[in-house]
Amino acid sequence: MSALTKSEQFTLVEDAVKTGIAPAEIAAAFNELTALRQELKKLGEPESYYLKAMNCPHHHRIFAAEPRSYRDLPLRLAEYGTCYRYEQSGELFGLMRVRSLNMNDAHIYCTPEQFAAEFNAVNEMYLKYFKVFGIEKYVMRFSTHSAEGLGKKYVDEPALWKQTEDMVRKVLIDSKIPYVEVPNEAAFYGPKIDVQVWSVIGREFTLATNQVDFAVPAKFGLKYRDRDNSEKTPLCIHRAPLGTHERFIGFLIEHYAGNFPLWLAPEQVRVLTLGEDEKLIAYAKSIVDELRGNFVRCEPDFRNDPIKAKIAEAEQAKVHTMLVIGGRDMDAGAVSVRLHGKGNVGAKPKAEVIAEILASIKERRA
Repeated sequence: MSALTKSEQFTLVEDAVKTGIAPAEIAAAFNELTALRQELKKLGEPESYYLKAMNCPHHHRIFAAEPRSYRDLPLRLAEYGTCYRYEQSGELFGLMRVRSLNMNDAHIYCTPEQFAAEFNAVNEMYLKYFKVFGIEKYVMRFSTHSAEGLGKKYVDEPALWKQTEDMVRKVLIDSKIPYVEVPNEAAFYGPKIDVQVWSVIGREFTLATNQVDFAVPAKFGLKYRDRDNSEKTPLCIHRAPLGTHERFIGFLIEHYAGNFPLWLAPEQVRVLTLGEDEKLIAYAKSIVDELRGNFVRCEPDFRNDPIKAKIAEAEQAKVHTMLVIGGRDMDAGAVSVRLHGKGNVGAKPKAEVIAEILASIKERRA
């Protein structure tokens, strides 16, 4: 039957059901499908839906949905949206290149006079992220066009290319951000910055992008009314500070080699008990409940297994903080603290330990 068309297959099943030679299960499924088809016909012709490859066109349509004035600018539209791209099977690579991806994307519509401040603000946001995640080695890769590619690889607007490239270059120089200029690697619609970072083992990643678009807004007919009441086309800044969620998680796993700081660890704390005394379990559970009540990712391990085995499991899972609780700890209102890769750091009062954990997470300590 595989060589038949879908229509031919349907006709065969239909004939089998009508003549009564189809199994009961197939006949019931066919009748249900037929009834569903009749219901769908009542709704009229179905609309076509497509998988979204990027957020840009949707944001452009939002901008164009109502009249805009220079007073509305800069207009910043941000979306943590899911996009789909049919990467070839040989190009797929773990979390680094996937077909379903979540993009923390934004488009900033602005006037030429606002461009420098907006573009620099995006770069400053990147620097803030680098500090938060402990990324010390990075460079801005400034990609420009080539005259030979105008009308082919790039939009044929030489004056706008020069203007926007000069604007980006001035922002980079004025803000003293390290960058390298690479000719003939711009986007087709304007110059761009790719943020190159290096993980602790020295591997290079393209982590984020900051792009200038002077061409596509005009293609979409985007306009705003300026001070002199004339219609003008806004500049658009495409920015994705952490690239795709999947790629960034892949980078972080490699950057930290799985040894995440407490604030970032998937499992921040594990509470381990020595024995299965009911009072001891109740004391340990109260600690778990208090930590979870403060949104700490905390897991209990109250099994009656040897404590060395439980510690070894937690170490292998790279749990950042282990709270080991025995009878003496309970009697003293304390816990024994172990840190992944550092071992036992001693017993401390329960309240002090919890306060330290919460402060470390809040301050995003390394």
